[in-house]
Amino acid sequence: MPGASRKYDVFLSYSSRDAESAARLNVLLSQSRHRGRRLKVFHAPTTVRVGESIPAAIAEALEHSRCLIALLSPDWIESEWTTLESEVALWRDPAARRRLILPILLRPTRLPPMLARLQHLRLEEREDAESVLSPLLDAIRWSIAEDEASEKFSGERRELLSSPILPWLGPRGPSFEFVWPEMIIDPEVRVRRRPGKEIRLSGWFESVSAVPGCVAIVGDAGAGKTTALRSITLSGAGDLSSQRVFVHAREVPRRIKELRARARRKSGLVLLVDGLDEAGDEMVSTIGAELGGLVATGVTVFVASRTDFFERQADVLVGGLGSLEEVLEVKAWARSDIIDFSERYASRVDDPLVASRVREILDSVPGAVDIASNPMRLTLLLYLLVTRADIDVLRLNEPYTLYEMFYSEWLNKERHRGTSGGSATAIVAAHVQLARWFYRHKGERSSSVREIGVEGWDELRLDSAFSDLLDFETSIDEGGEVVRGFRHETLGEHLIARSILHAFDAGGPVIDKALAITVADDVNGFVRSGLAQFSAARVSAIQANLGRRYDELKRDAESVSTDENERLREQILYYVGRLPVRKVPEVLVVASVSETTPLLRRAAALGAILHGNVEVEKRYLLMLDDASEARLNRSVQMVYFGDVHDDLHTFEDSGEDWSRTRRAIFRRLGGRSIRDNRLRQWDLRTLRSFIESRPGSVLSGEESMILRAIQLPGIGEEDRAAAIRQEIDLVLGLAGT
Repeated sequence: MPGASRKYDVFLSYSSRDAESAARLNVLLSQSRHRGRRLKVFHAPTTVRVGESIPAAIAEALEHSRCLIALLSPDWIESEWTTLESEVALWRDPAARRRLILPILLRPTRLPPMLARLQHLRLEEREDAESVLSPLLDAIRWSIAEDEASEKFSGERRELLSSPILPWLGPRGPSFEFVWPEMIIDPEVRVRRRPGKEIRLSGWFESVSAVPGCVAIVGDAGAGKTTALRSITLSGAGDLSSQRVFVHAREVPRRIKELRARARRKSGLVLLVDGLDEAGDEMVSTIGAELGGLVATGVTVFVASRTDFFERQADVLVGGLGSLEEVLEVKAWARSDIIDFSERYASRVDDPLVASRVREILDSVPGAVDIASNPMRLTLLLYLLVTRADIDVLRLNEPYTLYEMFYSEWLNKERHRGTSGGSATAIVAAHVQLARWFYRHKGERSSSVREIGVEGWDELRLDSAFSDLLDFETSIDEGGEVVRGFRHETLGEHLIARSILHAFDAGGPVIDKALAITVADDVNGFVRSGLAQFSAARVSAIQANLGRRYDELKRDAESVSTDENERLREQILYYVGRLPVRKVPEVLVVASVSETTPLLRRAAALGAILHGNVEVEKRYLLMLDDASEARLNRSVQMVYFGDVHDDLHTFEDSGEDWSRTRRAIFRRLGGRSIRDNRLRQWDLRTLRSFIESRPGSVLSGEESMILRAIQLPGIGEEDRAAAIRQEIDLVLGLAGT
């Protein structure tokens, strides 16, 4: 029975002979308080209304009371025990949800075995009831707190089950209960700290005798980390305590007092923390310290994060936690998982055509398996199939196209349902504005009207096409409704990428506005994905627009040396370097020589190298023989890969730890893609620069094996192959094992 339905904190049971003692105790208890309110006591003479059936009132009160205080005496055994025996048996049941029996012995008597096993208080007939009040109140308040905590846990469980499985549909869509537990796919995980073969998450729980203090669950955006945490929260997960709390990382500092109290009340508490990456860089240290304090008290913590964010922030997180016992990386779904989930989903919605369409797409569209192996992207595809959207399946091999199809279909469907009457242009503009605000202010919550300044908010808030993609909550602290973000962070990232690409289409100063915030690979991945799907003519037009805007900024004598102008030019050179064109853009070749700012020369040179320009590669690698150029190159890499948390334009390497950059370089050196091969010589030269700047560096056996296994360029690239071979030998000579 939920705690919220308890009418009474205490039920007083006594014999008629002990009515005076009961009355005195009733007065004391009724005047006592818990968290600012008086205790609610059922005392028949003062509680039962005139004309009300006393037996019925007593039966109802027993059912709706937290604590039963029994004033024990021979008279009570004779008059009350027969009536209460079955009720007491129920209360003693472990499933009785912490309902407490508090015996007080008034006069010596032979107690039934069921009561004899309970610790009891002693109160002589003429003794002042205040003598037992303090321990009695402690027990009552404990019972209330436990009952409230249990109700809170039940409420959190209900909230989890009611959370949307298709997050953009909010309360209108199927909830997590729709898929739990029959449709949940047990994900494969890679165990990082104690590596072995990849196993299912449930298999990992079975393989450990006791779950350690803190475990990180990492994976790509939309890989199913939240679903994994929800599943652990609801059931399963080996021998974990049943007391499990699901919380978003950004809420940890705000809720820490409550979490500490729950940890004190219940040993073995399990805390499942979602969305560390969404909380943002600046909050990681605080969150880590708070979680570390909980772990020290015996709380088991699972914390979920995107892989790239976790790798950048792992040292900061562990600095607060004290230790991180294991890292589980959620892997992409296999084809069998995709089909399994699609068939179960199709069965639930009674639409077998959905499952057959998924199979058809997987069989006929190159790259579709990679797209659908991400659970979030698979749910987007299922939405499009269920709504019978007119989709171009042959273009479903890039994430950007899938999200673009979904967003367009979403706007159209909401308008068709009659719940969206606003201008589509206004809705898109407001979504983009919100997406950019939340990207810049990760971890923050905002009242959009007050802080973001979205125009026409009152009308937009009532428009389902706008509001149902957003996650709202009512906050007493904030004085009303706040927006927590998009229902899935990738929706906002796609919208930012969309606005960038549309600005590239438009050209001119519009580009400046789109690039006003520097975005990371979470957004740039969507940008590159979109460019890969664009027609050659559209990409050519974008190249011309970017080149033209770069020239305009370069010719602006008044601002060319300003920080803002240089940052814009650097970003433009970055994006030109990622355009899928056959011939290296001339602007990159020219800028790699003409730019006076080393960072911009580097951006242009790497873009040209990515396009296979060997002459620029030779020239830039020679420049890296200069100590200042080499230092700049190392510095940028350390910021980019998260070894340091500083400004890309101002940080200078002075011997800091470079382990993340090191891992990233060796990952690429072990790769075989066109991109990996084109960056091969630069990666090796960068690696040598790090080793030379840090005397005593030694390669691991695995790193040496990667270097010796590098595949050299073939016929027609003999000079480049020789240069790469020379770099490998130099690195092995400096630090080889």
